[in-house]
Amino acid sequence: MKKLLVAFCLAGAGIAGFLATQLRGQQSEQELRALVPKIVASWETFDFAKIEPYYAPDEDLTYFDLAPLKYDNWAEYRAGAQKGLFEPNSSLKAKMNDDLRVHSSGKFAWATFTFGADITSKQGATTHLDARWTMVFEKRAKGWIVVHEHVSAPLAGS
Repeated sequence: MKKLLVAFCLAGAGIAGFLATQLRGQQSEQELRALVPKIVASWETFDFAKIEPYYAPDEDLTYFDLAPLKYDNWAEYRAGAQKGLFEPNSSLKAKMNDDLRVHSSGKFAWATFTFGADITSKQGATTHLDARWTMVFEKRAKGWIVVHEHVSAPLAGS
């Protein structure tokens, strides 16, 4: 009888641990579902003071954007976005599609979605771009932060 009671206690503890892990994962995914649109909206401001809090300043992280092929750290990404996106344009409106997927595993998570972007140049020309965006997050002391990002557009005709 004593062995049976111990087995039930151990099983109960295992189930409780499993449920706690599941709840933490669901909570993380809910946090990220709320966070991702804020990050996208921050890019519309053209203001790095609003964008940078979401990104890791680490020197050895790689970011992929539409151009160039890659940025080897946040400083390069920031400079590239300033020159390639902010300087020639007056506005950006990014509308996320309804395909946001969020996954978490421990202190890491990733989100994927597609979006449409309407860009207005300083000369008044408008461009529409349909693209995809992947964010990789790490849970740090201040919360979830982007440690890798990949933005790309399909080839013409795809």
